[in-house]
Amino acid sequence: MRLTLLLPLCGMLTMVSAAKQPNIIFIMADDLGWNDVGFHNPKLKTPNMNWLAKEGIELTNHYAQPVCSPSRSALMTGKYPSNNGLSQFVIFPLSKSCLPLEHKILPQYLKELGYATKYVGKWHLGECHESCLPTNRGIDEFRGILFGQADYFQWVYTEEHGVVERYVNDSVSLENIGTHLTLLEKSDVKEMIVAHKGKDSPLFMMVSTTAPHTPLQTTEEMYNTHDFLNGSEPESIKRRKYLGLVSAVDDIIGETIQSLKDADLYNNSVIIFTSDNGGTSLPYRFPGLLEAAGNNYPLRSGKGSMLEGGVKVPTLYFDTRLPQKYAGTKRDFLMHISDWLPTMMHLAGNDSFDVSIDGVSQYGNLRGSYSELKKYCARRELLLSLTNYSALSTETLCGASDAAFRFEDWKLLYGTESGVVSHSVPTEWVKPAESPELPDITGDSCFRLDEKGNQVLRCLFNLKEDPYEQTNLYDSHPQIVEQMVEMINKMKAKRVQNIFKRSVDINVASTMYDGHLVHRSNYCDPVIDFPLQPVHPSCS
Repeated sequence: MRLTLLLPLCGMLTMVSAAKQPNIIFIMADDLGWNDVGFHNPKLKTPNMNWLAKEGIELTNHYAQPVCSPSRSALMTGKYPSNNGLSQFVIFPLSKSCLPLEHKILPQYLKELGYATKYVGKWHLGECHESCLPTNRGIDEFRGILFGQADYFQWVYTEEHGVVERYVNDSVSLENIGTHLTLLEKSDVKEMIVAHKGKDSPLFMMVSTTAPHTPLQTTEEMYNTHDFLNGSEPESIKRRKYLGLVSAVDDIIGETIQSLKDADLYNNSVIIFTSDNGGTSLPYRFPGLLEAAGNNYPLRSGKGSMLEGGVKVPTLYFDTRLPQKYAGTKRDFLMHISDWLPTMMHLAGNDSFDVSIDGVSQYGNLRGSYSELKKYCARRELLLSLTNYSALSTETLCGASDAAFRFEDWKLLYGTESGVVSHSVPTEWVKPAESPELPDITGDSCFRLDEKGNQVLRCLFNLKEDPYEQTNLYDSHPQIVEQMVEMINKMKAKRVQNIFKRSVDINVASTMYDGHLVHRSNYCDPVIDFPLQPVHPSCS
């Protein structure tokens, strides 16, 4: 059996409307799992998410990357991480790493189209040099944290990296320190949106919540939102704390909607809601992933994995200008997080895109009527992951090549002997603590020994027939495997060198300010430390 490579019959493309440019609000939760939202899990209290799902369109085939920085880089550049320099695990705090400055990113594109650009929440695309900071990359106003996570009250990454990382625009802010970060994000959203009332320019706002990423720290009100989880077992307590953070994200969504109404911006607005990767459903040894309380049931595995639980994320699209007949519908067209850059540009009135991007505009799939016949019209294939790092040595020249590739209904996982997936990430299905009555799900292993006796990752799934990845078809469809490996190899040929660096000494990247150790930039050299360059010729 072989793949059919003929193009589907898709009809005419949807042309750009001459309508007024909409306000675009992009809300990205951090580590939110497939089963961590009320519109998938009715036991959860997420009224604002549920309202968006009821009034908008759910995108049921939307994929991100397995971890934070790569997903954010794909969103911002419209390119796969293997093509933008962030194919490594994540950007470590206080490291000489940054999304290469050669890239033009989403807010810069939108500013050229007349948008005011604002950003609330987590950045995680580099902070070692002032040129890496949001306000030097197309953002007019920024309030948020720079690293991958933070103590919700003290605003430091960890005790080891105890540097205050909350910024307002281009400098550290200690104002209201001790306040839960999500409460600050909620008030920042309100202030920024209301301040835009009466302005001539359309608004683009990125709301990148710190929650529900670890650490599992909540206010008492957040903790009590899911008080039916009243058991004393560690799993129940952690799940209750985690869902408290989910409720904080839900409150931010509600504040966003209300503020748009208060500022008279609502009737010409688009709200997009998604997650940067799946929830951490099982603990594993990387920093910040030991407190596993997210859930992706019935999808397999979670954050860090190329299985569905790690990369398929809950996603909603709400457009106040769409006819009511589309409210509460679901659309299953294949979409990758890199598609949002050209899609948002299309929404803003520009359908001419940089030919170097990997994303495709999904404007036609979002703006009009839809049928399953259009499922693979805009996109037939996507690179779910092509890492350029190794679990054994994250700073090797070439790294390993853990790859995941989807072509229509087929998905191939193909990992090397030193790849991070083969060494670290659990691959089980996990039931949420609030629903022990759900059936157990089991399936075939993706691991095997190669001819040298090394453990490697080899799995092929037909997601149409097997959406939960239970049946490994790798051995029974060798021709499909061969074709998909060839597609992956073509992607490898386009790779750029990853820019991963380990954290520097804390004294190099910090300074004392008003009794606090705070972050400072300009401890790296962009030309030397993170240039955009092709992968080394010795890398296969």
